[in-house]
This record gives sequence, structure tokens and C-alpha cells, in this order.
Amino acid sequence: MANPPSPFVKAITGLILQFVVYGLLVYTWYIYVFRICVALLIQSEYPNIPAGAVLITFATIFVFMASICYTRIIYSDPGHPEQMPNLQAVESGTYQESQSLLPRYFYSPSLFDKTTMSNRPLQDAPMLPALSISEPNGMPRFCNICQCVKPDRTHHCSDCNLCVLKMDHHCPWINGCVGHRNYKFFFLFVSYTGLYGLWGLCSAIPLVVIAMRDHNVTLDPQWIVFLVIAFVFGMTVCGFSLAHGQYILVNRTTIESLSTRPDHVRVDFDTSGHNYEVVNTSLHDRFWNVGKMDNWKSVMGEHPIGWFLPVYYPVGEGKIFPFNDLSYHKILDQAKQQNDMI
Repeated sequence: MANPPSPFVKAITGLILQFVVYGLLVYTWYIYVFRICVALLIQSEYPNIPAGAVLITFATIFVFMASICYTRIIYSDPGHPEQMPNLQAVESGTYQESQSLLPRYFYSPSLFDKTTMSNRPLQDAPMLPALSISEPNGMPRFCNICQCVKPDRTHHCSDCNLCVLKMDHHCPWINGCVGHRNYKFFFLFVSYTGLYGLWGLCSAIPLVVIAMRDHNVTLDPQWIVFLVIAFVFGMTVCGFSLAHGQYILVNRTTIESLSTRPDHVRVDFDTSGHNYEVVNTSLHDRFWNVGKMDNWKSVMGEHPIGWFLPVYYPVGEGKIFPFNDLSYHKILDQAKQQNDMI
């Protein structure tokens, strides 16, 4: 088995790929603005300055927003769980907090605060049965490399060698992971890049065809370069954006969508840490799907204007996510049936 590349090689490769992304955006913008719009519309034999201004304005907005979103991805940490101060308690399967022996991260409807995406103290409300993703034996998911309990939807990235909260995937183009805190920036980046490609492709083809057919303009090789790149941006990246838009609406990550292993859900009936059942779930279960609008807001934010801007982080720390009511009660009923059979 080949040895993984060293951190230095990874860093250099990441810088090269980042340079390629910025370079493609700037270079294609130059061709579109000066070689196509300015040359074929503004400075042509029959100039159409308003049309040229509109085309240039939209292309510039798309490129600018894509560049800003890409920069936000690179310099935004996806989020990582903290190391546990009480490793012995973790390995025994429990974490002492507020006189309870519940798993460190769990979801209970009576304690969950949607505004902060976290649990209120146990004494604030009577606890309903608590749910958490666990190992098949009911023990918390623990990462021996990072020395941390892995909250629900957290995965260890072998490339970064770190656990990532609500990990979606590792992206070589940003030399890092896409996770809880930077997923919105990633989605906006691929969306604006895809729109830029479609805008450039659909507007440049007629201009080039008319210029060559009706005005005997010589073919500029850079037009071909632009159209090829615009096609890739417009079709491939736009399709990528649509796929991730669908993931957001159903509250799924790429890892969850591609997973071939069902989850095990631990159901604690009280705070003792001993009275629990482990439920085997189906790959078709959608625990986190709480409705399209709430799913969307959980990633993109509460304010519609902010949906289109690379600002704000998602609510919460990315450690606790609410189960939808259907999944919660289905799992709870199955756990009660298992408990009654003992």
C-alpha cells in the first residue's frame, strides 16, 4: 500500500489548486468581457452598449460572488468536536453532566432549543426519551485518533486526519473538508460558478456565431477556450449545485446519501445511563429531515437576503440535530417493544 502524501505535499497541492480556481475565474472573465462583449458589442461595427453593459454586469457579479464564496470556504473551519477531558468516562460509555449519565450528545424534544440548536439543562424540563447515534453495543461513537466523542453526523476525515462536524465531503480544491460551518459557502460557490458558466455559455454563443457569420470576424482561439470552460462550469458545476440543493432540502450530507451502513440509535429512557435500548435503523430513514424550509434555514440562515450572501454561520455548534417527529416516535416505539421483550 502506497504511503499517503506528506503534509507539505498536501499544502503545496492545495495552493496550486486554489491558484487554478482563481485563475480560471479571472481568465474566463477577461475573455468574456474584453474579447467577447467589448469586441463584439461595444466596439463592433454596429455597437450595442446597453446590451454589452448588462452582459458584463451580470458576469462580473457572478465571478465576484464565486470568488468571495471560495475565499470564505478556504478560510472557514468546518468545525471539529473538542477532545474529552474525562476519557475514562467516555470509554465507559457515559459522560457525567448535571447528575446524569446520559451520552454527551443526545436529542430530546423536551430539552432541545431550536433557537440555539442545543440542549437546555436537564432541570429545566422533564426529559423525554433521549436519542443518539451510537455503536452497535450502545457505546458512544469515539475517535481514538482525535480522542473525542463523535457527535451525530460527525465523521473522521482520513485526508485531514481530523473529525469534522456534520461532514459532507473532503474537497481537494479547497485542500480541506466541507462541514457544518462552511457548507453554506461551498453551496454558494458552486451555485454562482454554475450560474456564471450558464450565463457566459448562453450569451457568448450567439455573439460569436453572429460575428463570424454576418460580420466576417476572424475566429479568436480564446473564444473556444472560454466556451469549453463555460460549458464545464455551466453543466457540470451547475448539476453539482442542484444535487447539493437537493441535499439541503432533505437535510442530508453527501456521506449520508452514499452510506451503505444503517445507523444504530441508542434510546435512553431515563438519565441513569443504564436503562436504554439500541435500535437498528434502515438506510431509507431520514432522521434529520424536519421540513424543506427548516432544512434550508438550518444551512442558509433565517434571513432571505442572507441566503444569497457568504455571511453568517449556521445556528448551533453542529453537535446536536433534531430528529423529525416521525423518526423519533418510530425509533421510540421500536425501542419500547425491544425493552418489553426482556
